[in-house]
Amino acid sequence: MWYLSGNRDEEAIPNASQFIIDRPRARQHLSFGFGIHRCVGNRLAEMQLRILWEEIHKRFPVIEVVADPVRVRSPFVRGFTELMVRIPT
Repeated sequence: MWYLSGNRDEEAIPNASQFIIDRPRARQHLSFGFGIHRCVGNRLAEMQLRILWEEIHKRFPVIEVVADPVRVRSPFVRGFTELMVRIPT
């Protein structure tokens, strides 16, 4: 299995490689596994992330990306090692 291919099927997910925050059916992804192998803590993790971003947005309503992100070179994680942002004060 190639983990990076998860959630990238253009036939199932339009514009699969783009980050679209208000994507329809946003909860239908493979990030927390699937079926009997689904993470039992997925709802807790989603709630923690929602609260985190709500609190960040309250304190910093504008966050600008100022440089191209640097990706992790891994077959398991599609993440970043650097994401430079500016938070106007």
